[in-house]
Amino acid sequence: MSTGWRWTWAAVTIVLVVAVAMGVSIAAVLSALPLDQATLVIDGERVSLPAVSGWQATLALTMALLAVLLASLIAIAIAIAAAALGVAVAAIVVTLTMLLVASPVLLIGWVVWLLARRPSKPAPTGVVAAA
Repeated sequence: MSTGWRWTWAAVTIVLVVAVAMGVSIAAVLSALPLDQATLVIDGERVSLPAVSGWQATLALTMALLAVLLASLIAIAIAIAAAALGVAVAAIVVTLTMLLVASPVLLIGWVVWLLARRPSKPAPTGVVAAA
């Protein structure tokens, strides 16, 4: 495995460990807090939460995090597929362009090869060559 892939896997592992640690700590805090009559303020507007227990908030947060993770994985897969398709199309275009440019040379080489490998006609039997 190359050094670049090792660093990539190390970075991915660190990010996942940090994300899991943050998720577990937030879930533990939310499950311990009483959320009765909690109010959120978003852009100056107050949003009152109904009587939600800690495990329900933990479950909602976990589902939201899983949805974001799944969407991120799908986006990464689509990006990798698009990049692979782009590389494949570029390789095909370069190959076809090189074949188009090289085709006259290949045609001349093929004709020369055919002429060089064609055996000369033998002299008819019974005819004496002039000496």
